[in-house]
Amino acid sequence: MKYKTLIIAVLFVTSIVGCSQQQVKVVPATGGSNYLSIQDDAGRQVILPKKPEKIVPLSQSLVDLLYAVGGSAAGRPSSRTGTLPKEMQSLPEVGHVANISTEKVISLQPDLVIGYQGLHEKFIPIMESSNIPFIIVKIKTYDDVIKNINLFGGIAGRGEQARIVADQMNQRIKKVVDQLPSTSKSAVILHATGNSVTVQLENSIAGDVAKIIKLKNVAASSALEGNPESIPYSIEKLVEKDPDIILITFMGEKADIEKRLRQEVESNPAWNGLRAVQNKQVFYLSMELFLLNPGIRYDEAVAYMAKIVYPETYGTIQ
Repeated sequence: MKYKTLIIAVLFVTSIVGCSQQQVKVVPATGGSNYLSIQDDAGRQVILPKKPEKIVPLSQSLVDLLYAVGGSAAGRPSSRTGTLPKEMQSLPEVGHVANISTEKVISLQPDLVIGYQGLHEKFIPIMESSNIPFIIVKIKTYDDVIKNINLFGGIAGRGEQARIVADQMNQRIKKVVDQLPSTSKSAVILHATGNSVTVQLENSIAGDVAKIIKLKNVAASSALEGNPESIPYSIEKLVEKDPDIILITFMGEKADIEKRLRQEVESNPAWNGLRAVQNKQVFYLSMELFLLNPGIRYDEAVAYMAKIVYPETYGTIQ
Protein backbone atom coordinates (compact mmCIF):
# COMPACT_ATOMS: atom_id res chain seq x y z
CA MET A 1 0.00 0.00 0.00
CA LYS A 2 2.86 2.35 0.86
CA TYR A 3 4.53 1.71 -2.52
CA LYS A 4 1.25 2.31 -4.37
CA THR A 5 0.88 5.68 -2.61
CA LEU A 6 4.38 6.64 -3.70
CA ILE A 7 3.64 5.81 -7.33
CA ILE A 8 0.49 7.95 -7.27
CA ALA A 9 2.35 10.89 -5.75
CA VAL A 10 5.19 10.70 -8.26
CA LEU A 11 2.87 10.31 -11.24
CA PHE A 12 1.10 13.45 -10.05
CA VAL A 13 4.38 15.36 -10.07
CA THR A 14 5.22 14.03 -13.53
CA SER A 15 1.90 15.27 -14.90
CA ILE A 16 2.50 18.74 -13.46
CA VAL A 17 6.01 19.24 -14.83
CA GLY A 18 5.82 17.04 -17.91
CA CYS A 19 5.87 20.04 -20.22
CA SER A 20 9.21 21.22 -18.82
CA GLN A 21 12.67 19.75 -19.23
CA GLN A 22 12.63 18.30 -15.72
CA GLN A 23 10.80 15.00 -15.29
CA VAL A 24 10.30 12.81 -12.24
CA LYS A 25 9.38 9.14 -12.45
CA VAL A 26 9.68 5.87 -10.54
CA VAL A 27 12.40 3.62 -11.94
CA PRO A 28 12.02 -0.13 -11.39
CA ALA A 29 15.12 -2.08 -10.46
CA THR A 30 15.89 -5.78 -10.53
CA GLY A 31 15.00 -7.29 -7.19
CA GLY A 32 13.53 -4.09 -5.80
CA SER A 33 12.56 -0.51 -6.58
CA ASN A 34 14.37 2.79 -6.81
CA TYR A 35 12.56 5.78 -5.38
CA LEU A 36 12.92 8.38 -8.16
CA SER A 37 14.77 9.06 -11.36
CA ILE A 38 15.34 12.77 -11.99
CA GLN A 39 16.53 14.38 -15.18
CA ASP A 40 18.10 17.55 -13.83
CA ASP A 41 18.63 20.88 -15.59
CA ALA A 42 22.21 19.93 -16.42
CA GLY A 43 20.77 17.13 -18.57
CA ARG A 44 21.88 14.37 -16.18
CA GLN A 45 19.84 11.37 -15.08
CA VAL A 46 20.13 11.00 -11.31
CA ILE A 47 18.63 7.98 -9.55
CA LEU A 48 17.56 8.06 -5.91
CA PRO A 49 17.55 4.47 -4.63
CA LYS A 50 15.42 5.45 -1.62
CA LYS A 51 13.53 8.41 -0.29
CA PRO A 52 16.23 10.88 0.77
CA GLU A 53 16.33 11.61 4.49
CA LYS A 54 19.42 13.86 4.55
CA ILE A 55 19.04 16.56 1.90
CA VAL A 56 21.46 19.49 1.55
CA PRO A 57 20.26 22.31 -0.75
CA LEU A 58 23.06 24.72 -1.66
CA SER A 59 21.03 27.96 -1.82
CA GLN A 60 18.59 29.38 0.71
CA SER A 61 15.79 29.69 -1.85
CA LEU A 62 16.07 25.93 -2.44
CA VAL A 63 15.95 25.27 1.32
CA ASP A 64 12.81 27.41 1.56
CA LEU A 65 11.14 25.53 -1.31
CA LEU A 66 11.93 22.18 0.30
CA TYR A 67 10.43 23.20 3.65
CA ALA A 68 7.40 24.75 1.97
CA VAL A 69 6.34 21.36 0.61
CA GLY A 70 6.87 19.60 3.94
CA GLY A 71 10.44 18.41 3.46
CA SER A 72 13.45 19.10 5.65
CA ALA A 73 17.19 19.65 5.22
CA ALA A 74 20.27 18.21 6.89
CA GLY A 75 22.33 21.32 6.15
CA ARG A 76 22.04 24.73 4.56
CA PRO A 77 24.12 27.57 3.11
CA SER A 78 24.98 30.51 5.33
CA SER A 79 22.32 33.22 5.30
CA ARG A 80 22.89 36.97 5.43
CA THR A 81 19.28 37.89 6.01
CA GLY A 82 19.05 37.00 9.70
CA THR A 83 15.38 36.10 9.26
CA LEU A 84 15.55 32.31 9.03
CA PRO A 85 12.64 30.31 10.46
CA LYS A 86 13.45 28.65 13.80
CA GLU A 87 13.54 25.13 12.34
CA MET A 88 16.36 26.15 9.97
CA GLN A 89 18.51 28.17 12.37
CA SER A 90 20.19 25.17 13.96
CA LEU A 91 21.04 23.40 10.70
CA PRO A 92 24.77 22.90 10.01
CA GLU A 93 26.10 25.53 7.59
CA VAL A 94 28.08 24.55 4.49
CA GLY A 95 29.30 27.98 3.40
CA HIS A 96 27.79 30.86 1.44
CA VAL A 97 25.88 30.03 -1.73
CA ALA A 98 28.76 31.27 -3.90
CA ASN A 99 31.46 29.74 -1.71
CA ILE A 100 30.23 26.28 -0.69
CA SER A 101 32.58 23.99 1.24
CA THR A 102 32.27 20.55 -0.34
CA GLU A 103 34.14 19.10 2.65
CA LYS A 104 31.36 20.31 4.96
CA VAL A 105 28.68 19.01 2.59
CA ILE A 106 30.27 15.55 2.36
CA SER A 107 30.81 15.41 6.14
CA LEU A 108 27.01 15.52 6.60
CA GLN A 109 26.74 12.23 4.66
CA PRO A 110 23.77 13.43 2.59
CA ASP A 111 21.69 11.16 0.40
CA LEU A 112 20.82 14.08 -1.89
CA VAL A 113 22.48 17.43 -2.62
CA ILE A 114 20.62 20.07 -4.66
CA GLY A 115 22.67 22.70 -6.52
CA TYR A 116 21.76 25.99 -8.19
CA GLN A 117 22.33 26.17 -11.96
CA GLY A 118 25.07 28.62 -12.86
CA LEU A 119 26.82 28.28 -9.50
CA HIS A 120 27.27 24.66 -8.55
CA GLU A 121 27.95 22.60 -11.70
CA LYS A 122 31.64 22.51 -10.71
CA PHE A 123 30.72 20.20 -7.81
CA ILE A 124 29.32 17.45 -10.06
CA PRO A 125 32.60 15.44 -10.31
CA ILE A 126 33.21 15.72 -6.55
CA MET A 127 29.73 14.50 -5.62
CA GLU A 128 29.76 11.73 -8.20
CA SER A 129 33.16 10.46 -7.00
CA SER A 130 31.76 10.46 -3.44
CA ASN A 131 28.68 8.50 -4.59
CA ILE A 132 26.36 11.27 -3.42
CA PRO A 133 23.25 11.88 -5.59
CA PHE A 134 23.49 15.48 -6.81
CA ILE A 135 21.00 17.37 -8.97
CA ILE A 136 21.30 20.80 -10.56
CA VAL A 137 18.11 22.83 -10.83
CA LYS A 138 17.43 25.94 -12.88
CA ILE A 139 15.56 28.57 -10.90
CA LYS A 140 15.30 31.94 -12.62
CA THR A 141 11.71 32.44 -13.73
CA TYR A 142 8.38 31.94 -12.01
CA ASP A 143 7.78 28.86 -14.17
CA ASP A 144 11.03 27.45 -12.75
CA VAL A 145 9.76 28.03 -9.21
CA ILE A 146 6.48 26.19 -9.85
CA LYS A 147 8.34 23.35 -11.58
CA ASN A 148 10.68 22.95 -8.62
CA ILE A 149 7.91 23.16 -6.03
CA ASN A 150 6.42 20.09 -7.68
CA LEU A 151 9.80 18.40 -8.09
CA PHE A 152 10.61 18.92 -4.41
CA GLY A 153 7.15 17.62 -3.52
CA GLY A 154 8.00 14.42 -5.38
CA ILE A 155 11.39 14.15 -3.64
CA ALA A 156 9.80 14.66 -0.19
CA GLY A 157 6.84 12.40 -0.97
CA ARG A 158 4.49 15.38 -0.57
CA GLY A 159 2.95 15.76 -4.02
CA GLU A 160 -0.43 16.97 -2.76
CA GLN A 161 1.13 19.58 -0.46
CA ALA A 162 3.26 20.79 -3.38
CA ARG A 163 0.12 21.24 -5.50
CA ILE A 164 -1.51 23.29 -2.74
CA VAL A 165 1.59 25.49 -2.29
CA ALA A 166 1.78 26.14 -6.04
CA ASP A 167 -1.95 26.95 -6.25
CA GLN A 168 -1.73 29.37 -3.32
CA MET A 169 1.21 31.21 -4.86
CA ASN A 170 -0.60 31.42 -8.20
CA GLN A 171 -3.58 32.98 -6.43
CA ARG A 172 -1.44 35.57 -4.61
CA ILE A 173 0.22 36.64 -7.85
CA LYS A 174 -3.12 36.69 -9.67
CA LYS A 175 -4.43 39.07 -7.01
CA VAL A 176 -1.61 41.51 -7.84
CA VAL A 177 -2.00 41.13 -11.60
CA ASP A 178 -5.77 41.64 -11.46
CA GLN A 179 -5.23 45.14 -10.01
CA LEU A 180 -2.79 46.31 -12.68
CA PRO A 181 -3.70 49.58 -14.42
CA SER A 182 -4.93 49.23 -17.98
CA THR A 183 -2.00 51.30 -19.30
CA SER A 184 1.41 49.70 -18.83
CA LYS A 185 4.79 51.40 -18.49
CA SER A 186 8.11 50.83 -20.21
CA ALA A 187 11.21 49.99 -18.19
CA VAL A 188 14.88 49.14 -18.40
CA ILE A 189 16.50 46.93 -15.78
CA LEU A 190 20.17 47.58 -15.07
CA HIS A 191 22.32 45.10 -13.16
CA ALA A 192 25.30 46.69 -11.43
CA THR A 193 28.30 45.16 -9.70
CA GLY A 194 31.51 46.81 -8.52
CA ASN A 195 33.01 46.00 -11.93
CA SER A 196 30.31 46.34 -14.56
CA VAL A 197 26.83 47.43 -15.59
CA THR A 198 24.62 45.30 -17.83
CA VAL A 199 21.00 45.38 -19.00
CA GLN A 200 18.72 42.57 -17.82
CA LEU A 201 16.39 40.76 -20.23
CA GLU A 202 13.13 38.89 -19.65
CA ASN A 203 14.79 35.63 -18.61
CA SER A 204 16.51 37.29 -15.68
CA ILE A 205 14.78 37.28 -12.29
CA ALA A 206 13.84 40.96 -12.36
CA GLY A 207 12.97 40.71 -16.05
CA ASP A 208 10.56 37.86 -15.40
CA VAL A 209 8.89 39.72 -12.51
CA ALA A 210 8.57 42.79 -14.74
CA LYS A 211 6.90 40.64 -17.41
CA ILE A 212 4.40 39.32 -14.84
CA ILE A 213 3.30 42.86 -13.97
CA LYS A 214 3.18 43.66 -17.70
CA LEU A 215 6.03 46.13 -17.85
CA LYS A 216 7.45 46.59 -21.33
CA ASN A 217 11.14 45.74 -21.09
CA VAL A 218 12.70 48.02 -23.72
CA ALA A 219 15.64 45.63 -24.11
CA ALA A 220 13.50 42.51 -24.60
CA SER A 221 14.33 42.16 -28.30
CA SER A 222 18.09 42.56 -27.80
CA ALA A 223 19.10 39.10 -26.53
CA LEU A 224 22.53 37.89 -27.57
CA GLU A 225 23.01 34.28 -28.63
CA GLY A 226 24.14 32.19 -25.67
CA ASN A 227 23.19 34.78 -23.05
CA PRO A 228 19.41 35.10 -22.64
CA GLU A 229 19.62 37.07 -19.39
CA SER A 230 21.63 40.22 -20.08
CA ILE A 231 23.33 42.40 -22.69
CA PRO A 232 26.05 45.07 -22.39
CA TYR A 233 24.90 48.47 -21.18
CA SER A 234 24.70 51.26 -23.78
CA ILE A 235 23.70 54.84 -22.94
CA GLU A 236 22.95 55.40 -26.62
CA LYS A 237 20.40 52.58 -26.65
CA LEU A 238 18.96 53.78 -23.35
CA VAL A 239 18.47 57.29 -24.73
CA GLU A 240 16.88 55.85 -27.87
CA LYS A 241 14.35 53.80 -25.86
CA ASP A 242 13.85 56.45 -23.11
CA PRO A 243 11.85 54.21 -20.71
CA ASP A 244 9.32 55.43 -18.15
CA ILE A 245 11.18 53.79 -15.30
CA ILE A 246 14.69 52.53 -14.53
CA LEU A 247 15.08 49.57 -12.16
CA ILE A 248 18.47 48.58 -10.77
CA THR A 249 19.47 45.20 -9.38
CA PHE A 250 22.88 44.97 -7.79
CA MET A 251 25.45 42.64 -6.25
CA GLY A 252 27.77 43.99 -3.59
CA GLU A 253 27.74 46.93 -1.20
CA LYS A 254 25.23 49.55 -2.27
CA ALA A 255 27.72 52.41 -1.71
CA ASP A 256 30.21 50.74 -4.09
CA ILE A 257 27.47 50.17 -6.66
CA GLU A 258 26.33 53.78 -6.52
CA LYS A 259 29.96 54.86 -7.06
CA ARG A 260 30.24 52.59 -10.11
CA LEU A 261 26.99 53.97 -11.55
CA ARG A 262 28.16 57.56 -11.04
CA GLN A 263 31.40 56.78 -12.87
CA GLU A 264 30.00 54.70 -15.71
CA VAL A 265 26.42 55.88 -16.15
CA GLU A 266 25.41 59.08 -14.40
CA SER A 267 28.52 60.99 -15.47
CA ASN A 268 27.24 60.94 -19.06
CA PRO A 269 25.23 64.15 -19.74
CA ALA A 270 22.68 62.10 -21.67
CA TRP A 271 21.66 60.35 -18.41
CA ASN A 272 20.06 63.49 -17.00
CA GLY A 273 18.01 63.92 -20.15
CA LEU A 274 16.23 60.59 -19.66
CA ARG A 275 12.55 60.85 -18.82
CA ALA A 276 12.88 58.40 -15.90
CA VAL A 277 15.72 60.42 -14.37
CA GLN A 278 13.88 63.71 -14.74
CA ASN A 279 10.73 62.23 -13.16
CA LYS A 280 12.70 60.58 -10.33
CA GLN A 281 11.66 57.10 -11.50
CA VAL A 282 15.00 55.36 -10.81
CA PHE A 283 14.80 52.62 -8.16
CA TYR A 284 17.11 50.07 -6.58
CA LEU A 285 15.49 46.65 -6.15
CA SER A 286 15.86 44.54 -3.02
CA MET A 287 18.97 42.36 -3.25
CA GLU A 288 17.20 39.81 -1.03
CA LEU A 289 14.41 39.35 -3.59
CA PHE A 290 16.16 39.98 -6.91
CA LEU A 291 19.82 38.88 -6.72
CA LEU A 292 19.08 35.15 -6.44
CA ASN A 293 15.68 33.72 -7.16
CA PRO A 294 13.28 34.44 -4.26
CA GLY A 295 11.78 30.96 -4.59
CA ILE A 296 8.79 30.54 -2.32
CA ARG A 297 8.76 34.34 -1.90
CA TYR A 298 8.27 34.99 -5.62
CA ASP A 299 4.87 36.55 -4.99
CA GLU A 300 6.59 39.00 -2.61
CA ALA A 301 8.96 40.02 -5.42
CA VAL A 302 5.98 40.60 -7.73
CA ALA A 303 4.14 42.70 -5.11
CA TYR A 304 7.37 44.61 -4.32
CA MET A 305 7.95 45.64 -7.93
CA ALA A 306 4.27 46.47 -8.42
CA LYS A 307 4.45 48.90 -5.48
CA ILE A 308 7.52 50.60 -6.96
CA VAL A 309 5.97 50.99 -10.40
CA TYR A 310 2.36 51.69 -9.40
CA PRO A 311 2.36 53.13 -5.83
CA GLU A 312 -0.97 54.83 -6.51
CA THR A 313 -2.54 51.36 -6.95
CA TYR A 314 -0.62 49.16 -4.50
CA GLY A 315 0.70 51.61 -1.91
CA THR A 316 4.34 52.28 -1.14
CA ILE A 317 7.00 49.92 0.21
CA GLN A 318 7.24 50.17 3.99
